[in-house]
Amino acid sequence: MFRMIRRARERGASAVEFALVLPIFVLLVFGIMEAGWLFAQQVEVRNAAREGARLAVVDYADAGTMRSEVCDRAALSRDRAQVGFTLGSDTAVVEVTQTYASLTGVIPSFNNGITIRSVAEMRLETEIDNWNTSPLTDCPSS
Repeated sequence: MFRMIRRARERGASAVEFALVLPIFVLLVFGIMEAGWLFAQQVEVRNAAREGARLAVVDYADAGTMRSEVCDRAALSRDRAQVGFTLGSDTAVVEVTQTYASLTGVIPSFNNGITIRSVAEMRLETEIDNWNTSPLTDCPSS
């Protein structure tokens, strides 16, 4: 008899505990997913800058063609990415920026408010004379 009275008083305890823990758990899981997605996009931008610098130092083409190649090869999002080239006396510098796109949209601070930026600089291997400095410009549409 004592067991039945005790059980009746604890009847909704697990539902209340679940309701208190669930939002924290969901926030933690989505935060981990967003951080991983941010890291993946950061690696993508870093590789794009390195690829653009490599194309520049081997005298690939003019800045417009190289910009298109960098956006294609690195799989940058064309509506959110920008690529710029600077030619120094003996180095080529490539800057790539991309606006972060949220994976889940659950955490407001992760929602399109972060700009990912990477700069790569490489020493020129040959004399470059067919392109000059190109400011940070959007990727051309395909």
